[in-house]
Order: sequence, then structure tokens, then C-alpha cells
Amino acid sequence: MATPVNHFEIIFQDRTVPVQELSLSGRPMFVIPLPDKKPLVITTATGADGQVFWTSIPEGKLELAQAIGQLIEAHFKKAS
Repeated sequence: MATPVNHFEIIFQDRTVPVQELSLSGRPMFVIPLPDKKPLVITTATGADGQVFWTSIPEGKLELAQAIGQLIEAHFKKAS
């Protein structure tokens, strides 16, 4: 079961967007509500080349996951 960890906001496409951080089996996941759509769930993954990247769950929204993931990274860098 996912455990809530943190809530914060990011600015995406000139709008303030809430982000909920969850922990699922110790792995951070982020839930982002999208207007008129199901919420986007994203996390990081490691490719065959060893590079870490943002991905959506289920897969299929890679570009959106990467764009929002970069904003989440910036939020945590700014907060530390």
C-alpha cells in the first residue's frame, strides 16, 4: 500500500499544480492531478545504459513525465 510522504506545488504551464509524494515499497512515486484526465503517476527508472529517467505509470506519457519530473527535481534542489 502507498504511504503519503509529502505534498507540495510546482508551476507547470503557467499554473500551480499540486503534487503528492507517496512511498510504495520504499520507492518514491508522485501523483499529479491533470485537468479533465486521470491523475498522472510518475517515478524514476534506470535504463539499460544506467541512465536514470522519469517515467509514467502506466507507461505512455513519457514526455509529460520527464517535463514534470524535472520540475519536481528543481523543487527538491531548491528546498535543500
